Amino acid sequence: MREVMDLRDARQNAIASHPFFGWLHADHVPLEERLTFAPMAAFFVMQFRDMNRWVLRFPEPRDEYEWIIDAGTWEDEKHSHLFLEDWRKLALDQKLGWKASDMLWWLFLSEDQEVFRRSGMEFISLAVEDADDALVRFGHSEAGEATGHVMLDNTSKVATALSERTGLEYRYFGKYHLDLESGHVANTEGVFEEQILDSRRRVSAMELCGRMFDLFERIFDGFMTYAHTYIDSGTVPRRSPSRRATEEWTAPPLAIHPADHRDVEMARLIEERKARVATHPFYGWLSKESGLSPLQKLQRFIPMWMMDVLGYRDLNKYAMSYTDPENAAQQAINAWASRLSTHSDLFLADWDALGLDTVLGFSASETLEFIFLDTDMDLHREHMIEFAKLAHRHSDPAVRWWMMTALESTGEAFFAHTRPLARVVEETTNVRLDYLCGRHDAPQSGTSVGGVDDGVPPASLNAVTLGVAQGLVNHVFDAMDSQLWRSLAVARANKFAVP
Repeated sequence: MREVMDLRDARQNAIASHPFFGWLHADHVPLEERLTFAPMAAFFVMQFRDMNRWVLRFPEPRDEYEWIIDAGTWEDEKHSHLFLEDWRKLALDQKLGWKASDMLWWLFLSEDQEVFRRSGMEFISLAVEDADDALVRFGHSEAGEATGHVMLDNTSKVATALSERTGLEYRYFGKYHLDLESGHVANTEGVFEEQILDSRRRVSAMELCGRMFDLFERIFDGFMTYAHTYIDSGTVPRRSPSRRATEEWTAPPLAIHPADHRDVEMARLIEERKARVATHPFYGWLSKESGLSPLQKLQRFIPMWMMDVLGYRDLNKYAMSYTDPENAAQQAINAWASRLSTHSDLFLADWDALGLDTVLGFSASETLEFIFLDTDMDLHREHMIEFAKLAHRHSDPAVRWWMMTALESTGEAFFAHTRPLARVVEETTNVRLDYLCGRHDAPQSGTSVGGVDDGVPPASLNAVTLGVAQGLVNHVFDAMDSQLWRSLAVARANKFAVP
């Protein structure tokens, strides 16, 4: 483990000289502007709560090493509240002038935030690759702690100087948070350092430690780019126009074409689960006359699904896809995942058409609070992280294809029930609801026939992977079932106070 710690120290010393920290202390940057890079950090900081709860933490710690790692996660998951506190003290809502849709665009679709969306998925992959081995996880956890300490050591100096001017305490960027981190690190000293790792563990711990530092290098590069692009120029990011579907094509249900008896078993399971979920009481609520207009029904629950729809892009782009596909089956998976990752921007156009900015009335910080801290949203975020972990864990294209098929299949009943409502809204108002009507762009000519997105498995399951695939299918449908129950409760309670 000493070799891992030496690597940590060397990379920490190197990253401390990142140009962003020079900019943070530069005389030409007004003191009151130096912490306003916070919007660039929003996705990663707010999601870090979930990473501690559902990625780094051991749900049932078995030894002292797992307990110590868990202790850090219990502390670190609280810090997103501090970030929002500082966001408001820095008056970023007023500086940005963003509504909920602007924040959704910024987090999930803007080019600037791509590095953070990618880094979030890679963060998850590191905790999958460590195989829940605390001694290996310590390596990349230490890298995260080390970079965080460098960051806070720099921001705390700025926050202290700014506090003297404004009389406000900036707890996330300031000494309060730095002291919390220093105390957490002190609690791990003397526990891990003297452990002897075998060659496999040592190589894995060193590699994952290095990759975590690489991840934070990209994050600090992102901060630097934001500082130059927006803060130095006195501008703020502005949302791009929403995209519309290019034609009237509506996605049909996926017709599975089994290649062998195991595929037949899988197809039968999918059909059984589809039939069961289609009878969910939530869909009954959508269909039943209740005195609510179709527009009001959609407004009552659609905000709950922002993470599923907008996060689906990154799940396909960075978890389902293969970075370096090695064969035709993996290439086929990548082609399908690429298509599935292009639909989320249509959802944002539907958001506008439904008037959800007005319904919610959220500022930028209130939108962050709703997405990442609302207890009703916990279920949706946890499931997206679970799906990413499962995709990273199961690299077999046959298994991955069935997981993707299950995810797509859960949407069939969803769109079958939103489509009639959306079409009525289109007919009675001057809006389009492409996403909710299922107009998700037709496949390019020749790309779907006989392909994985035309119901053709790219590879065969064996006796072992059949059981794995069945478990994944059931997991996906169980997740959908629980989210539909939550949507029904939210809709009936009129959580969003739709008149």
